[in-house]
Amino acid sequence: MKQAIDATTSSEELRKLADNHNGAVRKLVASNPNTPPDLLVELFIEYPHQVLNNPVIELLLLENPDFFKELYQNNPYIFNEDALPSLFKEWAVNCSDEGIRKNLASNENTHESLLVKLAKDTSVEVRCHVAGNHRTNPDTLKQLAEDKSKKVRLAVAENKNIPICALLKLATDKSYEVRSKVAAHTKTPSDILEKLIQDSNGIVRFGAARNPNTPQNSVNKLLEKLIRHDIRIIQEYKLPQSFLEWAVNHQDTNIRVAVACNSNTPQSLLMQLAQDKEICVRTAVAKNSKSSRKTLTKLSQDENETICFIAAWTLQERSEYYYFDYDENPF
Repeated sequence: MKQAIDATTSSEELRKLADNHNGAVRKLVASNPNTPPDLLVELFIEYPHQVLNNPVIELLLLENPDFFKELYQNNPYIFNEDALPSLFKEWAVNCSDEGIRKNLASNENTHESLLVKLAKDTSVEVRCHVAGNHRTNPDTLKQLAEDKSKKVRLAVAENKNIPICALLKLATDKSYEVRSKVAAHTKTPSDILEKLIQDSNGIVRFGAARNPNTPQNSVNKLLEKLIRHDIRIIQEYKLPQSFLEWAVNHQDTNIRVAVACNSNTPQSLLMQLAQDKEICVRTAVAKNSKSSRKTLTKLSQDENETICFIAAWTLQERSEYYYFDYDENPF
């Protein structure tokens, strides 16, 4: 142990000590200023802090300006470490290797001050990684929200820590892809979502319609407008409960039939439709593959013989499935 600490221990002796499987000894060798550079590179995987804080580091950099790069190549996960020396981090920020700057920019252990510098990097990829980093401060994200690269603005729009001011800026972005990310973001205010649900682009409107912060009446208005053009929207898609509740009470029989056909319609609403006055609506419920046993049992006693037959047939065909219908078979 004393030899591993002693700065006068020869390089050869230190090599022998490093071959020792005792981790405590190897750790001390990594801190010894007399340890040869190639051995420091080898020990960098196990003891990066000891190597980077070795008193000989600055001298080694004078002799070999690429020494930090050699260390990095032997341990590319180094930026996952906390409390790295400022000399090493400054090297990484200014390194000519874009991959190293990207790695630093994407790591959540990277200090805010370094992310501020990397946000001005000439590389779009580096700025993208800063924009996506959850540790990037709000002011930097606001700055990147005005980046000339759509790719960077997209990354900002997806960052969970994006400030509201940046969301407001990106909500009017010229790229529909950026606006769609804002429409889907859980931090987007409801008044902005009310505007985005009326966007000229369908992908943006869809993102706003699915956002839980969008006022439900705005979602319903959009859906009402859409079904005027194609009623299959009610028949095929998983729609909000409040909209379906409106649809099952609609005076248009075709709309009620569409809800009855939808396999995503909640059981409570299918049961309500099973009591509809129109035969075509009740028939659609009887044919719905997701109708519960309780609903089909009721329809098997319907006054219409065709509906009775369809419901009874479905019950028979799916008897094994309904055996595991826990809502009705609690034991």
